[in-house]
Amino acid sequence: MGILWMSGSLSNTITHRYPMKKIIVLVVASLAVSLTLSGCNTVKGVGQDLQKAGERIEDVARKK
Repeated sequence: MGILWMSGSLSNTITHRYPMKKIIVLVVASLAVSLTLSGCNTVKGVGQDLQKAGERIEDVARKK
């Protein structure tokens, strides 16, 4: 019972200091930044894979 009471009071303290709209904006912004950073890494990896595939195609073309 004490833990539930404490978490409720913490929740009220957070929403009292910061309006719910600000909390939602911060959460959405954090998710957007996380997705953007992980997307950059993924695109970089795809670019490297395509570059390696292109190099192999050039090697095969040179052999013929």
